[in-house]
Amino acid sequence: MPRIVLFDLDGTLVDGGGLPDAMRATCAALAEDLPGVRAEDLAAANTAAWQRLWPELETDYMLGGRRGDDVGREVWRAALAACGVEDPAQLERAEQEWARQERASLRLYPDVLPALEALERDGVRLGMVTNGASVVQRGKLAAVGLADRFDPLVVSSDAGVMKPDPVIFEIALAAAGEPAAETWFVGDNLWHDMPGALEVGIRGLWLSRDGRSLPEDGPRPDAVLSSLAELRGSAGPR
Repeated sequence: MPRIVLFDLDGTLVDGGGLPDAMRATCAALAEDLPGVRAEDLAAANTAAWQRLWPELETDYMLGGRRGDDVGREVWRAALAACGVEDPAQLERAEQEWARQERASLRLYPDVLPALEALERDGVRLGMVTNGASVVQRGKLAAVGLADRFDPLVVSSDAGVMKPDPVIFEIALAAAGEPAAETWFVGDNLWHDMPGALEVGIRGLWLSRDGRSLPEDGPRPDAVLSSLAELRGSAGPR
């Protein structure tokens, strides 16, 4: 077993499958006080705003040039404006309602806590390397009861670099004070999670929850897991 296991967050530990329902609930709550605005139209406007704005906002969001809540505010402002609403009070309400609904919708996958607890019993440290805005990613950890569980916790917006760049993994190794040879990284995104970890010598474990097979032209992780329950059996040769 390793000295430390670093984890990705979204799709690896946190299940975001409830987010579409959270968006529908948010728009339904907002529409109740917006005469002439239908919840489905507001939801569609929000999706369209994300699709339009994300390409120009992504880098700032991921690398700390703009706070995560600032990005969300810009999207909601555009969505409300598309529905004829430009009231600052409604914008504030949209942000607050979405924050409430989003956090309530987040869940840990069922295999997460048993896996983390088993590693800790074995004396293995837990760390994290995640892309995103620090305020957002840390908020997710708090929402699912994992605040302060990971050390180091390396978020791309804090680090100024994001996966798959190997530098973010070098930052994590330095913060952990552990050698790459004694470190594992677990992530669900083959292309974002594996290349950087493998390049610096970390053992890369790809979590394929939906049973996808490795593509022939993709990165070659050291092991493929279908569940975090398989972690303790993943210490075979590279």
